[in-house]
Amino acid sequence: MKTKSVLIVLMIVFSSGITYSQEKIRVTGVVTSFKTIPLRNVSILSSRAGDTATTDSAGVFSIQCMKKDVLRVSASGFIPRKQKIKGVSVCKIDLIYRDDPANFNEAVNNGHIAERVLRDAITTGEGARVKDFSKYKSVYEAIAGEIYNVRVNGNMIVNTKLKSFDRTPEVLLVVDDKIVSDISYIDTEYIQSIEFIDDVGTALYGSMGANGVLKIKLK
Repeated sequence: MKTKSVLIVLMIVFSSGITYSQEKIRVTGVVTSFKTIPLRNVSILSSRAGDTATTDSAGVFSIQCMKKDVLRVSASGFIPRKQKIKGVSVCKIDLIYRDDPANFNEAVNNGHIAERVLRDAITTGEGARVKDFSKYKSVYEAIAGEIYNVRVNGNMIVNTKLKSFDRTPEVLLVVDDKIVSDISYIDTEYIQSIEFIDDVGTALYGSMGANGVLKIKLK
């Protein structure tokens, strides 16, 4: 009886190990900044699988992940980023550089980017400052603080001027040109712009845009 129990336990452990290994995938990617400039020596950690990797001179990395995992990407002088992995085997991750003397020194001294390359990116406008939405605690707080003609009530965003009487006053939400119903997942660090359209520009969305269109563009 004891031998049989041991065998059962071993079979369970063995089968669990097979399932665990089958859930893992190898992900290859590249880390850049300013959309096109590869970053070296960037640290990547797969949150669930626990594997780590570092980018090479071309910004390329390879790491083992679970099928549903989150990569934590960090480089000195750049804003850390979390990248969701949903079964993909290739990904491109762009880190945001915020121009500042301390960030400049960190980025260069840690070997992520050559001084000349970074300086050129900044002076040519590629590294120009973007509006900083990270000061807001949530995307809803950012909208309330930046768009004067909408009202935010919890997760509901409405036009201060009711335009459609046969629909609710909620505005249409569009993220990166895609109509969405939920924006709570958006991290304010990755907001590039927030725009509210309340004129003829809403015609593109038909009756759905009758109460205005809130457009969010991500970095």
